[in-house]
Amino acid sequence: MQHAATASVAQAQPARTNGTNDTHGACGASAGTDGDAGNTAATSITPAALQALRREVRRARRQLPAPLRAAEARAAAAALARCLRLRAGQHVAFYAPLREEFPTEELMRLAWQRGCIVYLPVIAHARLRLLRFATVPRPSALPKGRKPRGTKTLRRNALGIEEPATPRHQWKRARELDVIAMPLVAFDARGHRLGMGGGYYDRALAGTAGRKPWRVGLAHCCQQLPRVPRRPWDMPLDAVLTGNGLRSVPMRTISSAPKTTTN
Repeated sequence: MQHAATASVAQAQPARTNGTNDTHGACGASAGTDGDAGNTAATSITPAALQALRREVRRARRQLPAPLRAAEARAAAAALARCLRLRAGQHVAFYAPLREEFPTEELMRLAWQRGCIVYLPVIAHARLRLLRFATVPRPSALPKGRKPRGTKTLRRNALGIEEPATPRHQWKRARELDVIAMPLVAFDARGHRLGMGGGYYDRALAGTAGRKPWRVGLAHCCQQLPRVPRRPWDMPLDAVLTGNGLRSVPMRTISSAPKTTTN
Protein backbone atom coordinates (compact mmCIF):
# COMPACT_ATOMS: atom_id res chain seq x y z
CA MET A 1 0.00 0.00 0.00
CA GLN A 2 1.43 3.36 -1.00
CA HIS A 3 2.34 5.72 1.83
CA ALA A 4 -0.11 8.63 1.97
CA ALA A 5 2.61 11.26 1.77
CA THR A 6 4.21 9.48 -1.17
CA ALA A 7 0.85 9.40 -2.90
CA SER A 8 0.36 13.14 -2.40
CA VAL A 9 3.63 14.11 -4.00
CA ALA A 10 3.20 11.58 -6.78
CA GLN A 11 -0.08 13.25 -7.72
CA ALA A 12 1.59 16.65 -7.77
CA GLN A 13 4.65 15.56 -9.73
CA PRO A 14 4.99 11.97 -11.02
CA ALA A 15 8.32 10.42 -10.14
CA ARG A 16 10.42 8.45 -12.60
CA THR A 17 12.12 5.47 -11.01
CA ASN A 18 15.07 3.46 -12.17
CA GLY A 19 13.92 0.25 -10.55
CA THR A 20 16.06 0.57 -7.42
CA ASN A 21 14.73 1.00 -3.93
CA ASP A 22 16.35 2.23 -0.73
CA THR A 23 14.46 0.27 1.88
CA HIS A 24 14.43 1.77 5.36
CA GLY A 25 13.37 -0.97 7.72
CA ALA A 26 13.68 1.17 10.83
CA CYS A 27 10.76 3.37 9.84
CA GLY A 28 8.86 0.78 7.88
CA ALA A 29 8.89 2.95 4.74
CA SER A 30 10.52 2.53 1.36
CA ALA A 31 11.36 5.37 -1.00
CA GLY A 32 12.80 4.79 -4.46
CA THR A 33 15.37 6.97 -6.16
CA ASP A 34 14.05 8.74 -9.20
CA GLY A 35 16.89 8.10 -11.60
CA ASP A 36 17.49 11.78 -12.44
CA ALA A 37 19.63 13.00 -9.57
CA GLY A 38 21.20 15.64 -11.78
CA ASN A 39 17.87 17.22 -12.67
CA THR A 40 17.52 20.54 -10.85
CA ALA A 41 14.55 21.95 -12.77
CA ALA A 42 11.87 23.50 -10.58
CA THR A 43 8.62 21.61 -10.29
CA SER A 44 5.12 23.02 -10.21
CA ILE A 45 2.80 22.42 -7.28
CA THR A 46 0.03 24.49 -5.74
CA PRO A 47 0.46 25.91 -2.22
CA ALA A 48 -2.54 23.86 -1.08
CA ALA A 49 -0.99 20.62 -2.35
CA LEU A 50 2.31 21.51 -0.71
CA GLN A 51 0.61 22.07 2.63
CA ALA A 52 -1.24 18.77 2.27
CA LEU A 53 2.08 17.03 1.62
CA ARG A 54 3.56 18.57 4.75
CA ARG A 55 0.61 17.41 6.84
CA GLU A 56 0.89 13.84 5.55
CA VAL A 57 4.61 13.50 6.25
CA ARG A 58 4.34 15.18 9.64
CA ARG A 59 1.52 12.82 10.57
CA ALA A 60 3.71 9.83 9.71
CA ARG A 61 6.58 11.29 11.71
CA ARG A 62 4.41 11.87 14.78
CA GLN A 63 3.42 8.20 14.76
CA LEU A 64 7.01 7.03 15.35
CA PRO A 65 7.37 5.50 18.84
CA ALA A 66 9.51 7.54 21.24
CA PRO A 67 12.01 4.67 21.79
CA LEU A 68 12.54 4.39 18.04
CA ARG A 69 13.09 8.14 17.70
CA ALA A 70 15.70 8.04 20.47
CA ALA A 71 17.41 5.00 18.94
CA GLU A 72 17.60 6.67 15.54
CA ALA A 73 19.12 9.79 17.10
CA ARG A 74 21.84 7.69 18.75
CA ALA A 75 22.51 5.79 15.53
CA ALA A 76 22.72 9.05 13.56
CA ALA A 77 25.29 10.45 15.98
CA ALA A 78 27.32 7.25 15.72
CA ALA A 79 27.26 7.43 11.93
CA LEU A 80 28.36 11.06 11.95
CA ALA A 81 31.16 10.25 14.38
CA ARG A 82 32.47 7.48 12.09
CA CYS A 83 32.68 9.72 9.04
CA LEU A 84 34.97 12.17 10.89
CA ARG A 85 33.15 15.13 9.39
CA LEU A 86 33.26 17.21 12.59
CA ARG A 87 36.67 18.61 13.56
CA ALA A 88 37.97 20.82 16.34
CA GLY A 89 37.50 24.52 15.74
CA GLN A 90 34.72 24.13 13.17
CA HIS A 91 31.66 26.35 13.42
CA VAL A 92 28.67 23.98 13.40
CA ALA A 93 24.98 24.92 13.66
CA PHE A 94 22.16 22.68 14.86
CA TYR A 95 18.62 23.61 15.92
CA ALA A 96 16.39 23.37 18.95
CA PRO A 97 13.90 20.74 17.76
CA LEU A 98 10.16 21.01 17.99
CA ARG A 99 8.48 18.02 19.56
CA GLU A 100 8.26 15.98 16.36
CA GLU A 101 11.51 17.05 14.70
CA PHE A 102 14.63 14.91 14.61
CA PRO A 103 16.41 15.19 18.00
CA THR A 104 19.72 17.07 18.08
CA GLU A 105 20.97 16.49 21.65
CA GLU A 106 23.25 13.56 20.75
CA LEU A 107 24.65 15.41 17.74
CA MET A 108 25.34 18.58 19.72
CA ARG A 109 27.06 16.52 22.39
CA LEU A 110 29.26 14.91 19.70
CA ALA A 111 30.17 18.31 18.25
CA TRP A 112 31.19 19.61 21.68
CA GLN A 113 33.24 16.48 22.29
CA ARG A 114 35.04 17.04 18.97
CA GLY A 115 35.91 20.61 19.96
CA CYS A 116 33.47 22.31 17.59
CA ILE A 117 31.93 25.72 18.23
CA VAL A 118 28.18 25.03 18.36
CA TYR A 119 25.48 27.41 17.16
CA LEU A 120 21.69 27.60 17.12
CA PRO A 121 19.61 29.72 14.73
CA VAL A 122 18.32 33.13 15.80
CA ILE A 123 15.46 34.99 14.12
CA ALA A 124 17.10 38.29 13.19
CA HIS A 125 13.98 39.80 11.60
CA ALA A 126 10.61 38.05 11.81
CA ARG A 127 8.82 40.03 9.08
CA LEU A 128 11.67 39.59 6.60
CA ARG A 129 12.26 36.03 7.82
CA LEU A 130 15.97 36.54 8.29
CA LEU A 131 18.01 33.92 10.11
CA ARG A 132 21.34 34.32 11.84
CA PHE A 133 23.31 31.98 14.11
CA ALA A 134 24.58 32.42 17.67
CA THR A 135 26.89 30.30 19.80
CA VAL A 136 25.64 27.99 22.52
CA PRO A 137 28.08 27.60 25.46
CA ARG A 138 28.96 24.01 26.20
CA PRO A 139 27.16 22.96 29.38
CA SER A 140 29.58 22.23 32.19
CA ALA A 141 27.48 19.23 33.20
CA LEU A 142 24.71 17.99 30.94
CA PRO A 143 23.21 14.63 32.00
CA LYS A 144 22.72 12.25 29.11
CA GLY A 145 19.32 12.60 27.54
CA ARG A 146 18.85 16.20 28.68
CA LYS A 147 18.56 19.12 26.29
CA PRO A 148 20.60 22.28 26.90
CA ARG A 149 17.51 23.98 28.32
CA GLY A 150 16.54 25.90 31.38
CA THR A 151 19.55 28.21 31.42
CA LYS A 152 19.62 31.96 30.93
CA THR A 153 21.62 31.48 27.75
CA LEU A 154 18.44 30.51 25.86
CA ARG A 155 15.15 32.28 25.27
CA ARG A 156 12.02 31.60 23.22
CA ASN A 157 11.55 33.59 20.03
CA ALA A 158 8.31 34.75 18.40
CA LEU A 159 7.73 31.24 17.02
CA GLY A 160 8.15 29.64 20.44
CA ILE A 161 11.48 28.07 19.49
CA GLU A 162 14.48 28.30 21.81
CA GLU A 163 17.37 30.42 20.58
CA PRO A 164 20.54 31.81 22.19
CA ALA A 165 20.16 35.05 24.16
CA THR A 166 23.30 36.39 22.51
CA PRO A 167 23.95 40.06 21.61
CA ARG A 168 23.25 40.86 17.97
CA HIS A 169 26.83 41.90 17.21
CA GLN A 170 27.94 38.32 17.96
CA TRP A 171 25.61 36.69 15.45
CA LYS A 172 27.02 35.03 12.34
CA ARG A 173 25.65 34.56 8.85
CA ALA A 174 25.29 31.11 7.30
CA ARG A 175 28.28 31.62 5.00
CA GLU A 176 30.53 32.10 8.05
CA LEU A 177 29.78 28.58 9.32
CA ASP A 178 31.35 25.29 8.28
CA VAL A 179 28.34 23.00 8.79
CA ILE A 180 24.61 23.65 9.16
CA ALA A 181 22.43 20.75 10.28
CA MET A 182 18.84 21.71 9.55
CA PRO A 183 15.38 20.30 10.19
CA LEU A 184 13.09 19.24 7.38
CA VAL A 185 9.65 17.83 6.71
CA ALA A 186 10.63 15.71 3.71
CA PHE A 187 13.59 15.04 1.40
CA ASP A 188 14.38 13.07 -1.72
CA ALA A 189 17.41 11.34 -3.24
CA ARG A 190 18.40 14.50 -5.13
CA GLY A 191 18.80 16.44 -1.89
CA HIS A 192 15.69 18.53 -2.31
CA ARG A 193 14.33 19.59 1.06
CA LEU A 194 10.79 20.46 2.06
CA GLY A 195 10.68 22.63 5.17
CA MET A 196 7.84 24.10 7.18
CA GLY A 197 7.28 26.83 4.61
CA GLY A 198 8.81 29.85 6.32
CA GLY A 199 11.78 30.08 3.96
CA TYR A 200 14.21 31.03 6.74
CA TYR A 201 16.93 28.55 5.75
CA ASP A 202 16.55 29.20 2.02
CA ARG A 203 17.09 32.92 2.58
CA ALA A 204 20.00 32.31 4.94
CA LEU A 205 21.72 29.97 2.46
CA ALA A 206 21.07 31.98 -0.70
CA GLY A 207 24.28 32.42 -2.68
CA THR A 208 26.20 29.67 -0.89
CA ALA A 209 25.79 26.90 -3.49
CA GLY A 210 29.09 25.13 -4.06
CA ARG A 211 30.67 26.84 -1.06
CA LYS A 212 30.48 26.44 2.69
CA PRO A 213 28.56 25.72 4.80
CA TRP A 214 28.09 21.99 4.31
CA ARG A 215 24.30 21.58 4.40
CA VAL A 216 23.02 18.40 6.03
CA GLY A 217 19.38 17.60 6.67
CA LEU A 218 18.37 15.63 9.77
CA ALA A 219 15.42 13.30 9.35
CA HIS A 220 13.80 10.01 10.15
CA CYS A 221 13.97 7.70 7.16
CA CYS A 222 10.17 7.68 6.76
CA GLN A 223 10.49 11.32 5.67
CA GLN A 224 12.12 10.35 2.36
CA LEU A 225 9.87 10.66 -0.71
CA PRO A 226 10.49 9.66 -4.34
CA ARG A 227 10.32 13.33 -5.33
CA VAL A 228 10.08 16.55 -3.37
CA PRO A 229 8.72 19.52 -5.35
CA ARG A 230 11.39 22.14 -5.88
CA ARG A 231 10.82 25.88 -6.20
CA PRO A 232 13.41 28.22 -7.80
CA TRP A 233 14.50 29.60 -4.41
CA ASP A 234 14.88 26.23 -2.67
CA MET A 235 18.43 25.45 -1.52
CA PRO A 236 19.38 21.76 -1.90
CA LEU A 237 21.14 19.66 0.72
CA ASP A 238 24.68 18.30 0.47
CA ALA A 239 23.83 15.27 2.61
CA VAL A 240 21.10 13.70 4.72
CA LEU A 241 21.64 12.09 8.13
CA THR A 242 19.12 9.54 9.37
CA GLY A 243 19.15 6.59 11.76
CA ASN A 244 20.37 4.50 8.80
CA GLY A 245 23.50 6.58 8.30
CA LEU A 246 24.95 9.61 6.52
CA ARG A 247 24.44 9.84 2.77
CA SER A 248 25.71 12.42 0.33
CA VAL A 249 23.64 13.83 -2.53
CA PRO A 250 22.98 12.16 -4.93
CA MET A 251 22.26 9.52 -2.32
CA ARG A 252 25.44 7.59 -1.59
CA THR A 253 26.30 6.10 1.78
CA ILE A 254 29.17 7.88 3.54
CA SER A 255 28.79 6.25 6.94
CA SER A 256 26.22 3.61 7.72
CA ALA A 257 24.60 2.85 11.05
CA PRO A 258 23.38 -0.44 12.53
CA LYS A 259 19.68 -1.07 12.11
CA THR A 260 17.88 0.68 14.94
CA THR A 261 15.50 -1.15 17.24
CA THR A 262 13.04 -0.12 19.91
CA ASN A 263 14.76 -2.26 22.56
